[in-house]
Amino acid sequence: MPDHLDPFDTDDEENDDDPTPEELAQMRRATPVDAAAVDALILQNCTDSWRKVAMVVGTALTEFDTRFPHLPYVYMPVRIAALAASGALEVDGDPLAMRFSEVRLVAKV
Repeated sequence: MPDHLDPFDTDDEENDDDPTPEELAQMRRATPVDAAAVDALILQNCTDSWRKVAMVVGTALTEFDTRFPHLPYVYMPVRIAALAASGALEVDGDPLAMRFSEVRLVAKV
């Protein structure tokens, strides 16, 4: 491992995946059809068990990049937050801090 990489760095930023100004501009151009399709892709990769948001995003990333080349990957955790606000998902933590937060489908009662 190169000397400059330290996987145990305690100064690691939790929100190192915050969108850049360019990514924010790209996300603002997303259509409601884009949002619905990304939501469906996210829900397809979630389960009833808690999973890291990074795992859900990583699992969906190849299909996301193919179908939505005009959107940044950080749009997925933004949509995860929207799905949580709508009651479709439960999120523990900040979805933009993908490695530090978890998500699952809302338990059906």
